[in-house]
Amino acid sequence: MKYLLIIILLSLSFVSFGQREIDSDLDLLEDHIDHHNHFGVATGPVYVINESEFAPGLHLHYMRLFEAGNAHFGVGLGVEAIFDEHRHYATSINLSYLPFHELTLSIAPGIQFAPESEDFTTHFEAVYEFEIGKVHLGPVAEYAWAPNDAHAMIGLHIGFGF
Repeated sequence: MKYLLIIILLSLSFVSFGQREIDSDLDLLEDHIDHHNHFGVATGPVYVINESEFAPGLHLHYMRLFEAGNAHFGVGLGVEAIFDEHRHYATSINLSYLPFHELTLSIAPGIQFAPESEDFTTHFEAVYEFEIGKVHLGPVAEYAWAPNDAHAMIGLHIGFGF
């Protein structure tokens, strides 16, 4: 499963960078952040590695976007829930890098709350967004690690820029 996630993330990067080069001449004026706030929802099947089972998952986040030189970044908060018999939740501080406007790469350290424990966790996420007005829609891939748990999700991201 770990190798599948790596292959998917690399594929998204190559496709995204290839598209970026094709569109770069047309989009020189579009290469900036047109909104500074982002609220997003990611959902999909979560593969809980230790249990070898799938469960529904939901990830909510708010991000404040900013530019630093020619680079785009985001800082925000996230909440995640996995709905299975061993239900758990996580809260995190999200740190994002946008190599270009459509692709967001995030790392989110935080705390995971499970019925038997509270543990440090780190989430890694890649989102490729297609914008339809102020709505952002696209695939998301996520991997999360905690001392007693690890899981991966491939799903759909829906975001709103404002």
